[in-house]
Formats: sequence, structure tokens, C-alpha cells
Amino acid sequence: MTSRSNEQALSRKQKLREQQRRQLKVLDQVEKHEKKLASIDEDKEKKIAAIEADAAQETTVVEREMAKTIVEAVEAFGSQPNAAEQLGMTLGDIRRYLNQDKDGQEEATTDVQATEAAAGPREPAREVPVTGDGPAPDDLPETAGTAQTDAVGEGAGVEEPVGVPAA
Repeated sequence: MTSRSNEQALSRKQKLREQQRRQLKVLDQVEKHEKKLASIDEDKEKKIAAIEADAAQETTVVEREMAKTIVEAVEAFGSQPNAAEQLGMTLGDIRRYLNQDKDGQEEATTDVQATEAAAGPREPAREVPVTGDGPAPDDLPETAGTAQTDAVGEGAGVEEPVGVPAA
């Protein structure tokens, strides 16, 4: 009778261990899937943020183009009210785009000035002796294919393409 009881006890222990092993396996799988879902959600949020940033940048570009077009429309139609009427827009919208264009031009001017300031001082133009036939052969500037006018006053030092008469 002892052997039967030992077999039943082993059997119960084996069943219990098997059940615990399956439970642990399921728990491990659930944790693995939870981590994967969290990773997917994180990637999704990053992608959404990138798409929103791209859309905002594209919107800015299109609004700047629209502002330039509105400036042309006002010029073409003669006034802001006429442009608004012909385009089916409110006068407020026309003015908003005109202000955007003005702001965009100011930003562009500031960017150009900042770029020039960062580049540092420019080297002064190099003077090249000019004869009646053009620059002396030893003193040809890097701008080969151009000739400088030798007039004094207006146009002095202006480079013009060779073969094109000065206006």
C-alpha cells in the first residue's frame, strides 16, 4: 500500500509541477507580449510626433507661398478689398497673409545679415591693370572670360562678359 501511495503522491507532485510550469510559461509569454505592445506604442508616438512636425513644416511652407501669391493678387487686383472680393476671401485673411509675407521678408533679411556677419569681413576687390586690349596677360583675374570696363565714373570696375558690348 505504501508504494501505491507513493505513486499517487508522485503523480500529484508531477501534476502540480506541470501546472506550475504551464502557469510560468503563460506568465512569461504575457510579459513578452506586454513589452512588445509597449514598444509598439512608443514607436507609434514617435512616428506621430514626426508626422506632426513634418505637417507643421509643410503648412508653414505652403502658407508662405500663399502669402506671396496674395501679394501678387493685391497687385493684380489693385487693392486689398478688390483682391478679397475676387478671391472669395475675407479682408482679414488677405491682411493676415500680407503680414506673413512681410514677416517672412524680415526673417529672410535677418538670415542674410546673420550669414554675412558669420562669414566675416570680405576681401577688398583686387585691382587689375587694364590696357586698351583688356587686362595684362600676367594679371588676369580668376574671372577669366570677362573684361573690365576702363571707363572712369559709372561702370568703372564692372565686369562684363567678353564679346558683349557695354550698355
